[in-house]
Amino acid sequence: MAGFVNQYLYNERPGEWNLFNSIEKENLSKRIIGAIKNHILQNGLMPGDRLATEREMAEAFGVSRASVREAVKILEAIGVLEARPKHGISVKEFDPQALFKYLSFVPSINKKTIIEMYELRRAVDIGIVEMVIERVTEDQLEVMGQHLEAMREALERPVEFYTHDWAFHFATYEATGNLATQALGRVLSEFFVTAHREWWDWERIDLEHFQNHERIFLALKARDPNGMRQAVWDHFDTGMRQWVKRTQ
Repeated sequence: MAGFVNQYLYNERPGEWNLFNSIEKENLSKRIIGAIKNHILQNGLMPGDRLATEREMAEAFGVSRASVREAVKILEAIGVLEARPKHGISVKEFDPQALFKYLSFVPSINKKTIIEMYELRRAVDIGIVEMVIERVTEDQLEVMGQHLEAMREALERPVEFYTHDWAFHFATYEATGNLATQALGRVLSEFFVTAHREWWDWERIDLEHFQNHERIFLALKARDPNGMRQAVWDHFDTGMRQWVKRTQ
């Protein structure tokens, strides 16, 4: 506890107060959060390591326990800390889903946002091609093939088509075996599900849209990275052009 107090009440030099001696109200939570994160990094704390109690941190920072509690709750929400009764506050195991989960929440989806998210998703999908080709299993290929066939049969039923479309893409994220990629893929999918409700054409499916998915799948089965990258690029290029045309 003494080291924690000295680190944040003083700048390691007795008598020299740092900003926590006169924290401004509007920046209180932000500064407490910054101090806690610095403490974790500077002391090399690992998942499961415990921090000081709310009372001890409140005394160290010269603030109320309520202010510390608010900062801890924010750090819990983003997956940095875990607070449990009778256990205290500890560093949480890294959770990629917590890192990305707020990305899909966009209060107002406009054309500029759609284009930027399209560009991000295209970069991600092209960037994971090598991982997918190297790590995809036969079972995963079978699942993707099933979604592709379901898409073929649902060209006249957009809701059903898009359900398998999104599942097809998420299967490629799953195939990487990379938790961070899977988490990012999940929130990107959630974003586009929301965007589809407002912006996409629900009356018909363009055949080219299906054919691009088929090209991606066939290149993956053939373990052809260049072919798969080109198919992914064409898929998003086509999707972007079709979307811009519909929203003009």
